Amino acid sequence: MLRLIVGLEGLLNRITSFSGWVSGVSLALMILLIFGNMASRYLLGMGAVWLQELEWYLLSLSAMTGISYAMRYDEHVRVDIFSHRFSRIGKLWLDVITMIFVALPVAGLMTFYGWDFMMTSYSRGEGSPNAGGMPWLFLPKLMIIIGFVLIAAESLRQALRAGRRLVFHYRRPSRRNKENTRHAT
Repeated sequence: MLRLIVGLEGLLNRITSFSGWVSGVSLALMILLIFGNMASRYLLGMGAVWLQELEWYLLSLSAMTGISYAMRYDEHVRVDIFSHRFSRIGKLWLDVITMIFVALPVAGLMTFYGWDFMMTSYSRGEGSPNAGGMPWLFLPKLMIIIGFVLIAAESLRQALRAGRRLVFHYRRPSRRNKENTRHAT
């Protein structure tokens, strides 16, 4: 069972690593695109609306894939009003409870309701209201779904990791029991 949990953690870890890579690449592409749009507008006197809107598509990709990567390294926004007073074990329990009862349900709800939001946009063939804009307005809405699936994956990974650490903490014999077994022999 432990091997299965560790394997699942490894898979979810690779997914989160890939999402961080996607976020970084899309952010770099967005920066290059913004620079190119500015250069073409101010130096050449021309620009395209669809290229400006592509910046927003890349921003949504970068933001929604970067959230799970930020969670992985604990660089996301946390409200640590009480947790700084907890012991290491208390923080592990807080992580398990938070991931299972807050992060996973919220990610599930956002994915569930985001799916209809995206499918409505796709079935209507929504495009940009601007002339010459991007035709596929469902793509940024799809990024919401992908982002929350990645958040669910990272939340599950963190819950498994904290749960595994808790199990090994409670399975480990205490110092007093170790000393008693030494003296008994």
